[in-house]
Amino acid sequence: MAYGEKVYKVRNGKQTKQFTWRACYKKPDGSKGTHPGFPTKKLAEDWGNQQEASIRAGAWVDPEKAMTPFGKWVETWKTANAKRPGTQSKRRQLLESLLLPEWEHSPLAEVNNVFAVKAWAARTAKPAGKYDPATVAQARSLLSTILSGAEDAGYIAANKLYGRRITVGADHHEEDEEVWAQPDDAFRLYQRLDGVHALMVLADCYLGMRWGELAGLHRDNCLLKRTDRINGRPAVRHVVRIDPTIGSLHEDSFELDEEGLAEWNREEDERLAECLAKGWKAIRRKPPQTSVRVYLGPPKNKYSAREVDVPEFLVRLLEAHIEAWPHEHPFSTPGGQFWRRGNFTRRQLRPAADGREALTRAKGRAAREGWDPILPGFTMRGARHTHDTWMKDDGVDRALRYLTLGWVPKDIEGTYEHVTPEMRRHRLERLEARWERGRRESLMDAS
Repeated sequence: MAYGEKVYKVRNGKQTKQFTWRACYKKPDGSKGTHPGFPTKKLAEDWGNQQEASIRAGAWVDPEKAMTPFGKWVETWKTANAKRPGTQSKRRQLLESLLLPEWEHSPLAEVNNVFAVKAWAARTAKPAGKYDPATVAQARSLLSTILSGAEDAGYIAANKLYGRRITVGADHHEEDEEVWAQPDDAFRLYQRLDGVHALMVLADCYLGMRWGELAGLHRDNCLLKRTDRINGRPAVRHVVRIDPTIGSLHEDSFELDEEGLAEWNREEDERLAECLAKGWKAIRRKPPQTSVRVYLGPPKNKYSAREVDVPEFLVRLLEAHIEAWPHEHPFSTPGGQFWRRGNFTRRQLRPAADGREALTRAKGRAAREGWDPILPGFTMRGARHTHDTWMKDDGVDRALRYLTLGWVPKDIEGTYEHVTPEMRRHRLERLEARWERGRRESLMDAS
């Protein structure tokens, strides 16, 4: 049974007559547990008895673990929850900019407080703070994930943030809806862009692949033939294959190790030497903490490693492109390098979708025609939204929609449903009809 002990206060190295009470109780291993700071003996005993009751019920959490600093627990949690580099980079940014400055030295018991998190979100998000509400919401979600890990490890009794809705920013704040295209919009973008750039946007609208899956696609995985049987007759279709090990292009931030830092300094020395040789003034830059790398790796999840059926019109366009294309990756830059998502969006997609001003010929600058807007705000992610919207509008079965987009079936229906050849044929026929309709409507508008 728990009991209370007097703890005398010490002042200037001497014990005084003033005292508080310390709760004493028996831990699961038989050792003595204590917790100080109670004003009365009864409060200390009650608290100790609560601990022993929790131990008997199997729901006890060691108070000492709950006093672990948040920053110390984060290091333990990161070790046990290693993710792909892109996810690690995003988590590191949120931790270093928002979470650790606020709670690095705070005990987990104090961080696990809904009111405290609400107050932090209110003063951190705009307009009161400097961070976008969406960024603060991501940090709050990460905080809840970290606290769930602390709950699983027995550092806290329960994650009080789990399942709680915490509004970040103004109540009326809503995210902008992703812009998606009609078939004639997609055709006009295809006409406006040139070569591989045009085909990338068109293919994404009619295949629904993620950016990394499209930009990392290898020519050996393009237009593979598959044969089904429909009504007893063979039916040939063409697919693009997303490889399970190197089927997606990743663009992630990595912390610079000693080797990476040495390489950066070598390149910086070469840059300074070149500037000096040309008589330019140059200042040595501060070494970065991270570097961005573009590399091939696995797609988002195991369901993302899949085959996507290609409609006949796109088969013809891709065949002609791949035959003339000298590089291994059909949707790379004209020089054969991997695209950076930001570069493609800024240089190609934004002017085509949003429009651009005309420029007259001037010294060091060629003339260019002006473009009216076609679909302002349209993105490559919007092309994926477009494909799913089209499939749903065309009555494509859910099983094939999930397979095409590489989604995870999370319900019992997803476990039992399967894709049939008839479903595939229906989708391809409807996409072919959309292509013809979009081309016809676009040409009619232009005439």
